[in-house]
Amino acid sequence: MTVIATSLASGAATSAAATVAADLKKKLGTAHPALVVIMASTAQPLDVVTGAMTQSFPGSAVVGTSTAGEFTEQGDAKSSIAAWALAGDYKVFTGMGRNLRLDAEKSVGAALEGLPREMHGYPHCTALLLLDPLAGNGEEATLAAASLLGPNVPLAGGAAGDDLRMKETFLACGQASASNAVVVALLFSKSQLGLGVCHGHSPLSGPLRVTKAKGNTVYEIEGRPAWGVWLDETRTHAQARGVDVSTLRKEDEGAYLLRYEAGLATGDAFKIRAPLSRDSDGAISFACGIAEGAVFRITESTPENQVKSAREAARRARAQLAGKASGALVFDCICRNLILGDKFSAAVRGMSEELGGVPLAGFETYGEIALAAGDMSGFHNTTSVVLAFPE
Repeated sequence: MTVIATSLASGAATSAAATVAADLKKKLGTAHPALVVIMASTAQPLDVVTGAMTQSFPGSAVVGTSTAGEFTEQGDAKSSIAAWALAGDYKVFTGMGRNLRLDAEKSVGAALEGLPREMHGYPHCTALLLLDPLAGNGEEATLAAASLLGPNVPLAGGAAGDDLRMKETFLACGQASASNAVVVALLFSKSQLGLGVCHGHSPLSGPLRVTKAKGNTVYEIEGRPAWGVWLDETRTHAQARGVDVSTLRKEDEGAYLLRYEAGLATGDAFKIRAPLSRDSDGAISFACGIAEGAVFRITESTPENQVKSAREAARRARAQLAGKASGALVFDCICRNLILGDKFSAAVRGMSEELGGVPLAGFETYGEIALAAGDMSGFHNTTSVVLAFPE
């Protein structure tokens, strides 16, 4: 039987860690967790929190990430810690790779080094992937993990946040913590887990071509500085929300970009790509590589569509389970919170309700990971990713 416990606490790192540890233990009862996931605001240094949690749960795999917001089925918060614990018949193995920006494949390989690829009696393996989006190669890291693990291992996870500062994010594995890194947890289970992903965005601009780009930086769109094009294409929509782009403050630009993201055509749908920041020359940095020559549209969404897409992600995850769900781990883009505002908690409750009113916890990300067998790409933006666990 699977037991999932969640907790949410604010305050100083040490006291908040003690609060969530005690709460998880109370909810788990006699069950000992195979995996504990810590999602902490930059207000609570991640190394302090995960260090305390490894001491509170000896023998458990502990991984963590900094965030741009935290939530459980009870609601959402800022400047807090969300904790999620999984107990039951699971085997979990974790690793960390550093220097992600320098070489995504080498970093992911280091995280996987020494981890078993199969486990007798546990036919299903799911990889949990947490990474630093400011390295600029989230999709490359996701594809490297998929290649190294093989086509039968689904991936789920998210890109760390830093409370919209866009300066530095952190990942943790046990008591080790680092930026510019990737963390992998391999979950071996006797039953299949459920993985659902959905976004609620639609295009607001016409097609736009990237005319100068390198890596994750777009310098020019249609032969003009990227930032100027972004403002021109979104100006009218922003005014309808009471935002004057001519007076936009530098510290608000990250949130503005995450409100209006790029949509790359993938057949009849769009894959969303998150612009994170702009430099003094008008270039825009993204959470993953953007190819020169790529054609995209700037997108937006409504609160209603964000709630609907969150529920749909949960429904898709539930449909993959053999029976009822016991709980879920959720990775939800920070831009969804920017769109939903005080309605964000309704989207969280909706995911829990679609899964049968189960406990869940998650964090607001700078990118989401969901790659099932046969998928060609698994790095997303502006999505809800739900990893559901069977009873």
